[in-house]
This record gives sequence, structure tokens and C-alpha cells, in this order.
Amino acid sequence: MFKTAFFVGAGVVALLATGCSSPDSAEANAPSGPPKVAPPALQEAGTLKVCAANDGAPPSVFFDENGELTGSEVELAEALAAQMGLTAQFVQAGFPALIPTLQARQCDVIMAALYIKPEREAIVDFVPYLYSGTGIAVSKDDPADITGMDESLCGKKVMVAVGTTAEALAQEQSDTCLTEGKPSLDINRNSKADVSIQQVQNGQMDAYMDAAETLGYYETKTAAQIQAAGKPFGTIKIGAATLKGNDELHDAIAESLSALQADGTYESIIDQWGQGDLSIQE
Repeated sequence: MFKTAFFVGAGVVALLATGCSSPDSAEANAPSGPPKVAPPALQEAGTLKVCAANDGAPPSVFFDENGELTGSEVELAEALAAQMGLTAQFVQAGFPALIPTLQARQCDVIMAALYIKPEREAIVDFVPYLYSGTGIAVSKDDPADITGMDESLCGKKVMVAVGTTAEALAQEQSDTCLTEGKPSLDINRNSKADVSIQQVQNGQMDAYMDAAETLGYYETKTAAQIQAAGKPFGTIKIGAATLKGNDELHDAIAESLSALQADGTYESIIDQWGQGDLSIQE
């Protein structure tokens, strides 16, 4: 049983919208049996209220062309809920307000690319379900002999996403190249992933560095002519966050994730969204 006393952070946002699923999606994610968890571990009987970021990005949580919430974490949340005999309902909030929204008990769990960090583990409990990391995309037709985050990047024209870990890592590698007496990286910056990937495809850039999940998502697109150079690096776990002390829900999520991994549902979902290289499953 979890503790009923908790602190409510400033800047809590209200319920903005509830995600809607297509009939096919709703049928596929219908509760698989009787509920395995109930109030007070949940806010509402039969429903898993999932905090999702309304400012997210593909492939994790984002809005499709019809304005509906979609993404790998949305599908995984729906599958986890169904495995627990529940129906997922999405509570949308800006990313900085997700933990305060959970603390205000407007949702039961956060699934929104939330990195597992010590400062967060002090206030919520996590069930890890995926890695996040940095990746390098190159052209399928001309990979420019780039093998990953190594000396193969020396002297190459590299696009990075502005203000990201990729930008800092690219600069570190450039400095390493110079130290070793090799040409530095020609680092360029752009905030639009689709534009950067197009420049790699048409040969304007040798490589594009960004979040590995973003690159994997674009690689799944039929028109994309890119591929990963090496494995994701600088990885960190992300997880489903529940209130401290809500052991009943935390354990139910962990058990349901194990069941989804065992029956192949987990891998099917993340592979579909280009996140197979970021699987938490060993």
C-alpha cells in the first residue's frame, strides 16, 4: 500500500485532454482479464491514467496528422494497461509539469521519455522499459566510411541537433581528432531533423547526430535512405514513474512488462518505431 501523504509541486497543470484510439487499436488493447490492480493504487477503478507529454516528439509521444496522441510509449502504455486488465487514459501535460501532475494524483504513472536520474529516483519509483541515447545517421548509398563515434568522423561534415548531447559529443570528438593530429569535424547545426536527414541523403552532409530514437524513427520511413553508423552511445535508461510507496502499481507494471517481453509484444512495439537498438531486454 502506498503512502497517502505527498507533496504537490508548483506549476501543476490540469487535465488537458484524453487520448483517443482508433477502433482497431482499442480492440487490440482491450483489458486481457480482470483488473490486477485497483484503488487506492489507482485513481479510478479499471483505468490506468498515464501522464504523457503534450510537447513530446517522435517516436516516443507525439501528435499524428489527425491530432491524436501516438508513439511507442503510447502503444506500450496501452499494452501494459491491457496486460493489467485496465484501460489506458492519457493525461497530457508539458514535460516540466509531469512529476508535479503525478504528485497531484491527476495520473497514476508517467510514460514520457523520462530519464532515470538519482534526483528523480528520490521522489518517484521507476520501472525501466527503454534506453535513450545518441546515434549517428549516414547515407545508405554513401556512408562515407563512418563507423560510429570514433576517428572515422575526423574531417567529415557533420550536422548536429542544436542544444543536444549530440552537439557536445561532436565537439569532444572534434577536439580528439585535433589532438591526434587529424582534421577536426566540420560541425553544422540545425534544429529540424527532417531537413538534416535530407541533407545527409543528398550528400550535403556526411552524417547527422541526434537522439538515437529519433534517427531510428526516421530510418523506418519508407522514403528515408539513411542507416545507423555503429550502435547508440551515451545511453541512459528511461522508465515508468509512479508515486513513491505505491508498490502495488509499481510491481504490477514490472510484472506486466515482463509478460509483454516474454510474449514478443514489447519487441514488436519498439521495432515498429525504430527503437530496437534501445531495447531494455537482454
